[in-house]
Amino acid sequence: MNIEEILSQPGRTWTREKPASDEEIDTLASCARAKFPAAYLDLLRFSNGGEGPLRLAPLWFQLYSVEDCIRLCHNTEIIERFPDFMFFGNNGGLESIAFDLRVGPPWPIVAVDQIAGSESAESIASDFPSFVSAIGLG
Repeated sequence: MNIEEILSQPGRTWTREKPASDEEIDTLASCARAKFPAAYLDLLRFSNGGEGPLRLAPLWFQLYSVEDCIRLCHNTEIIERFPDFMFFGNNGGLESIAFDLRVGPPWPIVAVDQIAGSESAESIASDFPSFVSAIGLG
């Protein structure tokens, strides 16, 4: 999957941040509770953070930077409240976007209202490549 090619297609809107380094990505991978899909790491290599429309609920996607995700990996409150999710973004509001670890890989993508709790998780994509196909599209 060529992330740059996908997110650079005509008609897509994505506010790109500078790429994450391999060292930053290795640090993130070493503290994660599960192995990330290759396409997610490729997205971070293309844009370490960023935002744009999403053709899935919740309709907007803000990608967390590697630094933000590393902080989440060490946040015991988040881990205790949401042991089955690895958050990697949000919608700029109350909904967070996460890998759903309740089932085996490929991890489905869910939107979770962190105030409402784990029970609010709604599946929005069957896997990360399906999620990427909706980034940048209104």
